[in-house]
Amino acid sequence: MLGLIKKDLLVVKANLKTLVVIFIVFAIMAIQGTFEVSFVLPIIGIMLFIGTFSYDDFNHWNAYVATLPNGRKNAVRAKYITSILLTVLLGMISFGLSVMINSCQNREVSINEIVSSLMGTLLSVVIIISVMYPMIFKFGSTNGRIWMFVIVFAFMGIFSFILKMIDTNVFATIMNIVEKQAYILIPVISVILLLGSYLISSRIFEKKEF
Repeated sequence: MLGLIKKDLLVVKANLKTLVVIFIVFAIMAIQGTFEVSFVLPIIGIMLFIGTFSYDDFNHWNAYVATLPNGRKNAVRAKYITSILLTVLLGMISFGLSVMINSCQNREVSINEIVSSLMGTLLSVVIIISVMYPMIFKFGSTNGRIWMFVIVFAFMGIFSFILKMIDTNVFATIMNIVEKQAYILIPVISVILLLGSYLISSRIFEKKEF
């Protein structure tokens, strides 16, 4: 499995220049005070990593890895582990850069605000991973992205409908509770989403024919 993780990291490394260029642009915006840098690296990083699925499809990698001992299980496991490691690493870098940029601007550094923003970003990354990976394993990299957009728009429609049905005061109360318990809820929700997504992806990939 370590070989599979290394393979994905090498593919990401090949696109590292893109990440650096994008980050420099947004870093300049952050220094000017028009953008929050903590949002950039984890999101762009995971989108670049999702590109590894396209490389796998183009080179018929999955058909090969399926022939290896425990190849199917390890292939899925490697994708999730590498995604988590990459997200955590980029999150740590984003935190350090946010503190440094705020210090350079002679602004009062609010660690709680930076951490809260970063946790929200990491949760967004977890949701992207949890929804997209089963879709990609099921339908392939191209069709998986299409299904992803369908699911997102459907979710947004359902969520908007629910918001209209819920009393405004009730919703505000729920959001206040969530905000106060964010440091507990976000890690718990992230683990549940990733574990559920991993189990679904493993089941899909185990039954997939090449």
